[in-house]
This record gives sequence, structure tokens and C-alpha cells, in this order.
Amino acid sequence: MIKIGITGHRDLDDKSIYKYKQNIYDKLIELKKQHSNITLYSALADGADRLVVYEAIHLNINFIVVLPMEKKLYKNDFNDDSKKEFEDLIKLTKQIIIISTNKENKKSIYYEKAGRYISDNCDILFALWDGTYNNLIGGTSEIVKYHKINNKELYHINVNRFN
Repeated sequence: MIKIGITGHRDLDDKSIYKYKQNIYDKLIELKKQHSNITLYSALADGADRLVVYEAIHLNINFIVVLPMEKKLYKNDFNDDSKKEFEDLIKLTKQIIIISTNKENKKSIYYEKAGRYISDNCDILFALWDGTYNNLIGGTSEIVKYHKINNKELYHINVNRFN
């Protein structure tokens, strides 16, 4: 069994989505040939998370949803279309893990805890990341940095973002 985590940007450039999907699909196929059982960990955020989850669904790979905070609060970060897509996807998961129910912290702290949980619980982290370290708490670059410090395997897909 292998566990795959996801971190990545929400604002992926639409012009390159097909290329990213192909990279994800190819890597998942490669991993399926090597492992009889794969589980994906995702926060189901817009962009990178959902891109990987959709490819996993196409390949009959199960996924676990790791919510940074309670679902109602988390969904406030999405627009109406994204909320519907989130609800449709969350129905397909086998398990939901909620990292924090404390409403006193900043959301960035919740995101950091969820990203670290995903990193800690996966064998390989898929990072759809532009390669820029920006030191934002809970951001993609910080989760990648955390993952690398722990000497864990990283599959980096270099992405472009909306301007």
C-alpha cells in the first residue's frame, strides 16, 4: 500500500491544465503498477487538490478528505460553483478527517496543520507548485519545505499560476 498526499496552488493557469492532468495521470499509473493499493489524502481545495482527485477517481483510487477546519467554515473559502463541486466530491470519499474545530485561530494555522497532517501521513507528496518560497503559513511552499525537512518523497509538478 502507498499513501499519496496533495499540496498545491488553487490558482492554476488554465492554459496548462491538460499538461498537469497528464503528468498526474502518468504518475498515478506508474504507482498503480508498483502498488496494489493506493490511498490519496486531499483537502479538496480548488485547483491542485481537485485536479489530482479527479485523476484518482478516473483510476479507481480511493481518497481521504483532510479538512483544515469544520466543513461549514471551510466552504466559506469557496465560491458557489466550487461549493457545489466540493459537496459532490466529498460524497465520494471513504473518510473525512477534521483537523481543527477551534475557531479562535487564524485560518492559515488550520491550513498549516492540515498540510502537515497530509505530509506526515503520506509516502509521497504530489506538489503542484510554482517553485517559489513565500513563507506564507499553511501555503504550498511551506508544506513542501516541511515535507522535504522530513526527507520524504516529493513528486513536484512545476505549475504556472494566474497573474
